[in-house]
Amino acid sequence: MKAKKYKNRRNAAAVVSAAAAVASSAAVYFLCGSWLAAVCAAAGGAAAIACLLYILRLDDAFITDTAADFSRLADCLTELEEREIFPDNEDTAVSKLQNKIIRLVRILKKKNKDSVAEQESIKSLVSDISHQLKTPLANLKMYTDFISDESLEDKERTEYIRIICLSVDRLSFLSESMIKASRLESGLIRLKKEERSLSETVLKAVKDVYAKAVRSGNEILFREEDRVVISHDSGWTSEAVFNLLDNAVKYSPEGGKIYVTVRRLGMFAEVEVRDEGEKIPETEQPKIFSRFYRGSNSRGREGIGIGLYLAREIAVKQGGYINLKSGENGNAFSLYLFQSTQA
Repeated sequence: MKAKKYKNRRNAAAVVSAAAAVASSAAVYFLCGSWLAAVCAAAGGAAAIACLLYILRLDDAFITDTAADFSRLADCLTELEEREIFPDNEDTAVSKLQNKIIRLVRILKKKNKDSVAEQESIKSLVSDISHQLKTPLANLKMYTDFISDESLEDKERTEYIRIICLSVDRLSFLSESMIKASRLESGLIRLKKEERSLSETVLKAVKDVYAKAVRSGNEILFREEDRVVISHDSGWTSEAVFNLLDNAVKYSPEGGKIYVTVRRLGMFAEVEVRDEGEKIPETEQPKIFSRFYRGSNSRGREGIGIGLYLAREIAVKQGGYINLKSGENGNAFSLYLFQSTQA
C-alpha cells in the first residue's frame, strides 16, 4: 500500500512539473513575444524533468539493490554465516551494522556449539550412571532372590546379606559422589571463599582418611613448609584433598608411606600428596582425571573412578588446577590454589 501511494505521488509530481514547464514556456512567449525563447524554455524544462526522472530511477535501483543486500545480510544471520555483503573498509552506518551482525552470528554459533557440547555431556553422564548402577543393582536383585529361599543355610544367608550390604554401600557412595559432581558442574553450589589456614583444611582431610590408612597399614606424614593463609572454600577444598589421600591409600602398598606437604610456590599455594605406589603408565596419565575412568591397576580395588575427577573440578572452580607427576618412586598429585593474598 505504501509503495503504491509513493508511485502515485511521484507520477503526480511529474505531471505537475510538466505542466509547470509548459506554463513557464507560455509565460515566456507572452512576455517576450518570441517563439524561439518559449521553445528554449520548454526544452530546458523538459531536460530538467528528464534529469529528475533519471535521478528517481537511479534512487529506485539503489534502494532495490540495498534492500536485496539487507535481505542477504538477514539470511547470514538466520543461517549463521559470517559473510560480508557490504564493504568492510568503509566507515558507514551500514558497514557498522554488518559488523555487529557478524559478531552476533559468532556469539550464536558459540552458544550453539556450547549447547551441543552440553547435550553430549548429559548423554555421556546418563550413560556413565547407567553403567555404574548396573552391577550393584544386578547384585541386589540376584542375592535378594537367593535369601528368599527358605531352605538356605544360615551361613550362606549371612554371606548373601553381607554382599547386599556392600552393594547398598556402593550405591550410596555412587549417588553421593554423583550429586556432588553434578551440583558443582551445574553451578548449583557457590563456593564460599574465606581467608583461612590451608594447613587446617588439609588436616581435616587427613583426619577423615586416617582410619582407612591405618587399616591398610599405611602411614600419613604431614609437613607444613610454609604457613599459608589464603581465600578458599575450606569444606570443598578438604573434599578435594580427601579424594587425593583416599586415592593414595587405595593404591599404596601395605606399609607404604604417604607424604602430605603444604607450601608456597610462586603465585600459588600447593598441597602435594605423594605415595609410594606403582607408577601410573604414561598412556593413562592424560585420562586419570576423567569421570569414571579407572586405570589398568584398579582391578580388585574399590572405587568408581570419580574421586580424582571431583578433586579437579573443585580446584578449577577456585581458579586452580591439579598436576600429576609419576615415577618409579611413586605418584605425586599436587593441588594448586591461586594466592590472592599472602600471610
